[in-house]
Amino acid sequence: MTNAKLLEALEDIADKERRIREYKRRLRIKGKVTATGKTKRDNITLTVEKDKEEYKFTILQSNKERYALAQKINIGTGISIEGIPTFRTVICTRLKILEKGLAQGKQEKLELFIGAS
Repeated sequence: MTNAKLLEALEDIADKERRIREYKRRLRIKGKVTATGKTKRDNITLTVEKDKEEYKFTILQSNKERYALAQKINIGTGISIEGIPTFRTVICTRLKILEKGLAQGKQEKLELFIGAS
């Protein structure tokens, strides 16, 4: 009896650790769409560029909301995307269009703006 309870507790702990590892493994990127395409099964592929590196994500038809959003995306659009890496591809799990675009992260000197006033 006690062995069964102990095994159940160990299985629960192992399951929680597996979920945490899966979540940490996900690829999260904010970047610009450089190319769109379709696979032979009509899934959508998005190529996203971040810091001169390109990542290719596949959006499956099985998720209607994500698929409809991916159809509206144009090249050059800023997006936030998350996916699970699998063999040869990354399956998209979250997709969001960034309304304000990407922050460039370049600062200007205040002297330029003070003289203009």
